[in-house]
Amino acid sequence: MKIVHVQSVLPQEDVVALKEKAGESSIKEAISKAVYHYLNCSKEE
Repeated sequence: MKIVHVQSVLPQEDVVALKEKAGESSIKEAISKAVYHYLNCSKEE
């Protein structure tokens, strides 16, 4: 698997909400968890 660096601009309140919902303290881990969750959920549809 090739790893790629991704950067994005998001509103701070969205990042805080994502960290809370993902149960992660770091933005990096919260976004990673959200992406993997999204990819796995779309396979089930």
